[in-house]
Amino acid sequence: MKALVTDAHLRSSVAGIRALGAGGVPVVAAATNRSAAGLWSRYAGARATMPASSAPAELVDALGALAAQHGRLAVYPGQESTVGALIEHADRLSPDVVSPYGEGAGPRRLREKPELAELAAAEGLEAPRTLASGSASELAAMSLPAPCAVKPVRPGGVLASTQVVEDGATLAALLQTLPPDEPLLIQDHVGGPLTAIGIVVDREGAVVARFQQEARRTWPPGAGASAVAVSVAPDDDLVARGAALLRRVGYSGLAQLQFLRGPRGPALIDVNPRFYGSLPLAFAAGVNLPAAWHAVVSGGPLPTPGPYRVGVNFRWLEADLMAAVDGSPRALLHRVPRPSAGAVWATGDPVPGTMLAWHAVASRVPKLARRLATRRR
Repeated sequence: MKALVTDAHLRSSVAGIRALGAGGVPVVAAATNRSAAGLWSRYAGARATMPASSAPAELVDALGALAAQHGRLAVYPGQESTVGALIEHADRLSPDVVSPYGEGAGPRRLREKPELAELAAAEGLEAPRTLASGSASELAAMSLPAPCAVKPVRPGGVLASTQVVEDGATLAALLQTLPPDEPLLIQDHVGGPLTAIGIVVDREGAVVARFQQEARRTWPPGAGASAVAVSVAPDDDLVARGAALLRRVGYSGLAQLQFLRGPRGPALIDVNPRFYGSLPLAFAAGVNLPAAWHAVVSGGPLPTPGPYRVGVNFRWLEADLMAAVDGSPRALLHRVPRPSAGAVWATGDPVPGTMLAWHAVASRVPKLARRLATRRR
């Protein structure tokens, strides 16, 4: 069965295309336009254009047309809006289009932040304490403690990611920028380094692949993705509890579980049922998570968890560039020790990395210029 990787303009999807192709899986790369970096990867056996995920019903219908052209396809998303389209419109999928999530409600439950805390507690995992929930207008009328973390209840809202606010004035200003009916969750801000575990579980909930990393720096600081990270030995107990959580909701496939290591131990803050930005680190360390996911979805031979290289480093250079412009130039000067993996660059597949770098510069230079001009005034 071929793999169709959507959202090929994203670095997460490019990483998925490379790992699947390197694992011997035939890949169809898809994006909304032909300039998407992943379409030009040497691991993409075929290229396709499709509707944007902002039109989810049309996107799902287009998958059927692609299957009619390329044969039976297993679909792998690179961003939350595409995950949502596959979940919300599963009944529209062609019989020749295989969702990576099967037919259960697992991914839907994992994406609900309030339920995630309950699921974590059921498996003996810590989770940030919920301080309040409600619409932006309802929360604006409350007296809320700070610092705190403001989270979207589920993906797809105006607030795209978690925001950490240090004081009440900043919290009030943030809530004013959001639609009054935006559903939000206010939780304790848990400090400590970001730890992430990539797990692939089979249809019975058994772990077939796992990988663990620790962030040395994130962007944005405090609530962002890994800018610099390193592979570490797996915490077997944490892996087992994470797998039990996935099994509890009937989920199979790849999930990245993110934890913040606070004073009471690792607290689960998010679960990503898709390809993610620091995925190249797992592959560089010797764990091909996308290929293991495809084996689960396609019914192929399953791998078994084994040792991998610890001490492999990862750097998202674009994040360090943004940090430097934001007033932290030392982040850009820091050299990441070898062995290392980049967020976009791969020696054997240079074209997508070059295109991603070009798109990043083209999209951010005007914004950076405006910010620098404002600071000089």
